[in-house]
Amino acid sequence: VGFLLPGGILSKASSSALEKLPNHLHVLHPYVDKALGLQFTLRTQMEKMTSVKFERVLHPIFEEDELTLIIAGGFLGFAAGLVQQGIETGSAAKWVSKCKLKMKNLLSKLFQASTATDQS
Repeated sequence: VGFLLPGGILSKASSSALEKLPNHLHVLHPYVDKALGLQFTLRTQMEKMTSVKFERVLHPIFEEDELTLIIAGGFLGFAAGLVQQGIETGSAAKWVSKCKLKMKNLLSKLFQASTATDQS
C-alpha cells in the first residue's frame, strides 16, 4: 500500500494516528473490557485458583519490593511489641506523662518567646 501513495503520506498518516491515539484511549478501555468480558473472566478464573497458584500470581508483583515489605513489617512488629510491653508494665503511662510535661514546658517557652517578640 505504501508504494502506491506519493510522498510519504503513509508515514505522515501513521504519525498523526499515533499522536492522536492517546486522546481516545479513555473511550476504548471500557468498550474493550465490556466486549471481552475481562472483569468477569478474571474474577471467575481467580476464584478457581488454589491459594498456592494465587500466591504465584501475586509474588512477582511484590518481588522487587519484598525486602522493603519485610523490613517495614519487622519494624511495625517491633513497635507494636514495644507498645504492648509498655501497656503491660505501665511504663507507657509514665512515658506519656513525661511527654505531656515536656510539651507543656515547650509550649510555655514558645508562648513566652512570642510574647517577648511582640512586645519589642
